[in-house]
Amino acid sequence: MTRYGLICIAGTYLLGSVCTGYFLVRLKTGLDIRDHGSGGVGARNVGRLLGPPGFVATFFGDALKGFLAVVLASKLNLSGPEVSLVIVAVIGGHIWPIWTGFRGGRGIATAVGAYFALDPVLALILPAITAALLLTRREFTFSGLVAFFLFPLAAFAFERPTYLVGAFACSSVIILFAHRNYLRVVVDRNFLKKVS
Repeated sequence: MTRYGLICIAGTYLLGSVCTGYFLVRLKTGLDIRDHGSGGVGARNVGRLLGPPGFVATFFGDALKGFLAVVLASKLNLSGPEVSLVIVAVIGGHIWPIWTGFRGGRGIATAVGAYFALDPVLALILPAITAALLLTRREFTFSGLVAFFLFPLAAFAFERPTYLVGAFACSSVIILFAHRNYLRVVVDRNFLKKVS
């Protein structure tokens, strides 16, 4: 790891910390999105306040961060392992943004943008798995999280470099951790169904 690489990774974290939804809601309403709905700054929570346009603008704004982080890292000739750390950094920045007291979003849109910038063919696995699960589960968030859980395994199966598989695995772990409250509710609900 070079000093230049470390600086770029730190800069990527700061880029990830610029949460689209937080600033959009501030601009439109003067409110702090963290005090409303789920308390997150991601697209779904912004959509609750600003409607579909707010959801779309926030999703694409957050995805753009991930996309730009990978593109810039490639343009700056960072090594493959350094680019993989850039992915983790930009997602981590979105989930734990320094500008908003480390209270951010859940990382989905930022990860999608980063993955499509890095490997668009492999990234298509995410919507494919999500869509397949929606046919039976009909629960978007759960289906998407399963897709992220399986994504590192898909990367391994398609013989992507080990450092990329590791970055995808690390990203999936922090995304699942950011959704821990939702997952706890899902587990409790399924448990209650079994015992009732």
